[in-house]
Amino acid sequence: MSQSNWSPERLAEWEKVRSQGMRHFVWTQGVLGWGGFMFLLSMAVFQYAHFGNVLSTEGNWLARILFAAFIWSFVGHLYGRSLWRRNEQEYAEQRRIRRET
Repeated sequence: MSQSNWSPERLAEWEKVRSQGMRHFVWTQGVLGWGGFMFLLSMAVFQYAHFGNVLSTEGNWLARILFAAFIWSFVGHLYGRSLWRRNEQEYAEQRRIRRET
């Protein structure tokens, strides 16, 4: 399993986060946090590379924005769920280790 050793502070922090629920975590950390950042970054890079201006409205800009928002929201959701699962596994392992000692 996990080789990381969580501090008591990290355990308490994760207990607080998990009390808010998986849905909240996935939306804030995955969809809005990581997915939102990647959406902004990818749109800026694409716009600059293709049009020489990050704020260009040339071409079908609305379709590009909607497509990128959909893709990065979906990927952010997957990222958030996988991060939740990993943290839950590590948390359970740390709780088991602490009970044994």
